[in-house]
Amino acid sequence: MVLSVGNSSVDFLSRFSAFWNLSGEDGAGESGAWGDGEAHKPTVRALLVVSYSVIIVISLFGNAVVCHVVMKSKRMHSVTGVFIMNLAIADILITLLNTPFTLVRFVYSTWVFGRAMCHVSRFAQYCSVHVSVFTLVAIAIDRHQVVMHPMKQRMSSLKGVVWVGVIWVMATCFSLPHAIYQTLLRFEFGEGKVRTVCLPSFPHPSDLFWKYLDLTTFVLLYLLPLAIITVAYLVMAKKLWTRNAIGDVTLAQSSAHRRRKRMTMKMLMAVVAVFGVCWFPLNCYVVLLSSKVIPANNGVYFSFHWLAMSSTCYNPFIYCWLNSNFRAEIRSLLLIGRWGKIASAQQS
Repeated sequence: MVLSVGNSSVDFLSRFSAFWNLSGEDGAGESGAWGDGEAHKPTVRALLVVSYSVIIVISLFGNAVVCHVVMKSKRMHSVTGVFIMNLAIADILITLLNTPFTLVRFVYSTWVFGRAMCHVSRFAQYCSVHVSVFTLVAIAIDRHQVVMHPMKQRMSSLKGVVWVGVIWVMATCFSLPHAIYQTLLRFEFGEGKVRTVCLPSFPHPSDLFWKYLDLTTFVLLYLLPLAIITVAYLVMAKKLWTRNAIGDVTLAQSSAHRRRKRMTMKMLMAVVAVFGVCWFPLNCYVVLLSSKVIPANNGVYFSFHWLAMSSTCYNPFIYCWLNSNFRAEIRSLLLIGRWGKIASAQQS
């Protein structure tokens, strides 16, 4: 679809943008950039490039290390390790298939990646977030089983892989509406200027469809899972802090066992807290925009979107901080790399 408008037709473009929900999640950057050219200022461009590049580099490196450690370490070959690796894969997915495309769209105020990536990028963002939420729920359920019913057999790694498959199928199903209802629009301005935008195009009545889809997604796939996880960890924390582990014989054994359990709980709760805090502002912003409660604001949207994308960076640091097994594997990897360099130097 192509619209030709003159340079003085900003009011028309604003009305058209509102009609197509261009002030929503995908349109917040574009509509504002057309109006005032903020994204084309060198300082703003530099800020965008640096901010998103930092996320991309740290996320890809950190989560690749997490995947490597889980695969190579026998101590990490557990159902928790499987779920942690699934979180890392989801973070890599959003880093590769969403963050760079959003950066280019912010900087140039146009979509240059074609129709297919318009759908794929939106799908990657929603699917990876849903995978992360469902995986955190699965981890909470598994840990609840271990803490509350220690005598029962724990879920096997193979069963964990099956649950990972189920998680991806569920996330795909919930993400398809957001991916399917995307469209490309081309706006032709005077003097041959063209802008292409990738934005939602929902069935009639589009405003209500988008409003209730975002609201349902926010409640059922963000608030409800995090509420379930929070209750589960509170119950487990109370149990861990008030009882000795079965099989503890001495006070030293009891103290060491309880300390390990507490550290694991702290690590997993930190992962949940970081995810919840990072994604909450953007989720609220999108719901309020689609409900037409607030107007679009480029600065607010950029800040919230960057915070959400930055969630892909933190988990590797949390694992290193609170998981002794993970730290040990990182050290062994560093030692192997150091000895490899020494051996290569001696041979040469």
